[in-house]
Amino acid sequence: MDKTSVWFDMAGNITVNNKGNKTVHICTTGNDKNHFTVVLTCSADGTQYLPNCIFKGLFRIQMSENLSKEPAMIVYDSFHGHLEESVKTKFKQHNFHLAVIPAGLTSVFQLLDVSINKPFKVNLRKEWHEWMSKSGSGITVVGNLKRARISDVCKWVKRSWDAVSDQIVFNSFKKCSISNLLDGLEDDMVYEEIDKLIMEYEKENLEEFDGDVEIVSN
Repeated sequence: MDKTSVWFDMAGNITVNNKGNKTVHICTTGNDKNHFTVVLTCSADGTQYLPNCIFKGLFRIQMSENLSKEPAMIVYDSFHGHLEESVKTKFKQHNFHLAVIPAGLTSVFQLLDVSINKPFKVNLRKEWHEWMSKSGSGITVVGNLKRARISDVCKWVKRSWDAVSDQIVFNSFKKCSISNLLDGLEDDMVYEEIDKLIMEYEKENLEEFDGDVEIVSN
């Protein structure tokens, strides 16, 4: 389980433009600094549970789904809110054993940070670009592009999360040494296919462009 910030505008750091143009304009709704939080949860067998979106000012929404009645270990970071006794007690009531990742080690043991958030956000950016290409939510009375509706971004999140393969999730647990065999046979295994799949997410659209187009870093 982990949370990640998602921005209402996801233009990215590259732009496709005709060669030779000295000025490259990026079309956004002006909400590139406005964000919400997405909570993603998955299990070692590759199962992905429904994502949860948390928006500023919406306090009546809570994560109440019972994921499982079987004993389980939940792995999350050492954010102070996760360490509250009330939180620990709630998890124990639902038969969860807690494994808290020490500060500074999330890049090693937090599988969402290691190999899942990347393809998830690549998928999200594709959703945003497709939405923008269809004129988004329209224009305000002063002529600015409207921000995406909450209902729209929730659909983007759901589709983007569903598009992350269960194999990536399964291998991510192995890569972070969370679900490895206890006999140690998998301790030295490196799951290079995860990195290859992530690279494919970034490259798959670039082959569609011809020689009159160049990729410009913002």
